[in-house]
Amino acid sequence: MKDRLRRHLSYANVMATIAVFVAIGGTSYAAAKLTGKDLQAHSLTARNFHKNSVTGSAIRESTLSKVPQAVEAEHLNGVTAEALFIRCPEGTLAVSDTCIETQAHAPAYFSAALHECAAIESQPGGPGRRLPTYAELAAALTHSEIGLSAGGELTSQVYPSAASPGQVEALLVTTPTGGVALTPDNAADPHSYRCVVDPRN
Repeated sequence: MKDRLRRHLSYANVMATIAVFVAIGGTSYAAAKLTGKDLQAHSLTARNFHKNSVTGSAIRESTLSKVPQAVEAEHLNGVTAEALFIRCPEGTLAVSDTCIETQAHAPAYFSAALHECAAIESQPGGPGRRLPTYAELAAALTHSEIGLSAGGELTSQVYPSAASPGQVEALLVTTPTGGVALTPDNAADPHSYRCVVDPRN
């Protein structure tokens, strides 16, 4: 047995065996002794990590460049992402979830004002505009850009007329703090009005 061992022992075999034990012992020591405190900031490079071993929470996203396959991610059929943001048309102010005109129209009675608003931007194929609700107009009057017209402004809300059966009276905002009155839907009592429109991109 000793003769057989002696025949297989060589300098290379002995050194290889020693190297294996040193490698195993060194790895165990490192695993047991090294902690996060032993590492300096930015001392590790990509070669020190296994593929897909770093999660999103450990990555500063602002340092990442754009994914090569996503160079067109900011465009949709040639339209930029910025162009897809909704905004109020020129001459209107964002109030709650709608856009109201900053300048009032000349006085008109309710039905005429209704049709005038509907005709704005109705072509080609647009939905047009509408009169504001009481809540929308009252909210708009809290903005410095909107000043209530003399004599009050029309809203889209109507009620049956007590004086003229079969007719309606429109709700009119008469004070900047939201005071109201009713006005008949006829040319004898015109009032200023504003139109509102939904935000668009």
